[in-house]
Amino acid sequence: MTRSVALTAAIALASFSSVTLAQEGGPHRGACRADAERLCAGVERGGGRIFNCLAGQKDKLSDDCRKMVESRGR
Repeated sequence: MTRSVALTAAIALASFSSVTLAQEGGPHRGACRADAERLCAGVERGGGRIFNCLAGQKDKLSDDCRKMVESRGR
């Protein structure tokens, strides 16, 4: 019983972490955080709007952020 409760808790935690990571922009978020705050401050989050804002301003992005945007095909 204790083992199944621990397993269920571990699965729930892993699922929650994955969903949170996806909602927060994934592992590349840090590369573009400052650029997003500077260039896309008035853009509503969600639906890829921040990413599209950044992709439309590649010439103003930091090197790491520009590489991330380009690696996603923009």
